[in-house]
Amino acid sequence: MDVPSVFRWILAAFAAVQLLYALRALRPALRAEPGRRVDPWLTFADHVVGAAASVALAAGDLTAFLCASVVLGPILTWQLVRHLRPGGSPGIESRTG
Repeated sequence: MDVPSVFRWILAAFAAVQLLYALRALRPALRAEPGRRVDPWLTFADHVVGAAASVALAAGDLTAFLCASVVLGPILTWQLVRHLRPGGSPGIESRTG
C-alpha cells in the first residue's frame, strides 16, 4: 500500500497524540473501583489499539492495520453497547425508599 509522505507524518502525529491520551486514561483505569473498571479499561484499550492502527497505516502495512482493526472493532462495539445501555452506572444498585 502506497501512502504519501504527508499522510505518513499526519498519521504518525495522530498516533503520538493517541498514545498520550492512552497514558492519561491509564491512571483512572488503574484506580477504578470494583464495578466501575470496564469503562476506563475500554477507553485505554481504544487509544492504544487506535495508535497501533495509525502506525500500521503510516507504515503502509495493510496486514497490521487489519489485525488492529479486528481488535478495535469489538472494543468500540462494547463501548457503544455500554453507552447505550439503559439503567445508569454499572455495579450500582438503585436504592429507593
